[in-house]
Amino acid sequence: MDKTERTKQFFDRAAEGWDRSCLHDPEKLDAIVTLADIRKGARVADIGCGTGALFEEILSREPAELLGVDLSGRMIAAARKKFHDGRLRLLAADLFDVAETGFDAATIYSAYPHFPDKERLARKIADMLVEGGRVMVAHSQGKEMINARHRGPEMEQISSPLLPAEQEANHFRKWFQIDILVDTPQLYLISGTKK
Repeated sequence: MDKTERTKQFFDRAAEGWDRSCLHDPEKLDAIVTLADIRKGARVADIGCGTGALFEEILSREPAELLGVDLSGRMIAAARKKFHDGRLRLLAADLFDVAETGFDAATIYSAYPHFPDKERLARKIADMLVEGGRVMVAHSQGKEMINARHRGPEMEQISSPLLPAEQEANHFRKWFQIDILVDTPQLYLISGTKK
């Protein structure tokens, strides 16, 4: 079984209890979406969206469209039960099979460690975005806490440790002008605009 299939199966199993076990600070979500610079009328892709932790904040910025993409069909099913907004489209798919382009912004919240090939991910996001479009990789905790959660035999099969934000940003610099780096015990962000 390859890493993608193992990741899908893990999150399918976790989906039912995800919202009870994975809580998010609303102030941090607001800060992340504010820094993602989502504007009224924008097209936004939320990659590895899970059950929709960022959806409410993103939708409050009045985008024309929000596409939530997740590998786990059960995570997408849970999101469908929670959100009923005509601007929201949900897709259970491997991101690399998604052919859509023309997005103004792309967010990856609490999912980045589960993408094994970071440069391939950066290139794919660049392909999806318009020129000047913004990518936002974000965690509402610091890398030490995230890495601690991803220790152990099962988690190590489906994730890779977060490196310092400055290092991780190198995966994106070929396609993006990185202008936000935050690497504190409370927050981890990498963001920039497509060249």
